[in-house]
Amino acid sequence: MKKVGIEEALNNVKSYLESRDCTVEVLDGSNKEFRRALNNFDAIVVTGADSNFMGMEDMMTGTAVISAQGKTEDEIYNEVLRTSDLKKR
Repeated sequence: MKKVGIEEALNNVKSYLESRDCTVEVLDGSNKEFRRALNNFDAIVVTGADSNFMGMEDMMTGTAVISAQGKTEDEIYNEVLRTSDLKKR
């Protein structure tokens, strides 16, 4: 089962990923402790509107950040699968 962090505005993507047996947590950008746990996710999905969500632009993380902008739920899901498989290597 894939563990995905997601921006609050992406409820439709959250529901879709959950229907595909992903564990999905809504990210709280104001919680600094939560930022430390980003490596616990297989992928993080953001709207794309804020390229520096939670300061991730400056952070070194082994977790893929996927922009949902212009993508279907299925495209995002396939990207989650691909990036989480790469993370395991």
